Amino acid sequence: MRHILARPEQTQSRTALADSALRTAALAPTVFDALDVLADALLPLATLAEPLEVRHV
Repeated sequence: MRHILARPEQTQSRTALADSALRTAALAPTVFDALDVLADALLPLATLAEPLEVRHV
């Protein structure tokens, strides 16, 4: 089955973004570089998660 993107700007799935960030962080030369990589990865993941939030009135 083909994965259909929910939005045009969504070029990678959440799993692919997380995998890529973890892989890059694991190969980072310092722990601080690894933290920077993971922090940078959280921004697009948070953007993807925003539409999923449910507001209870």
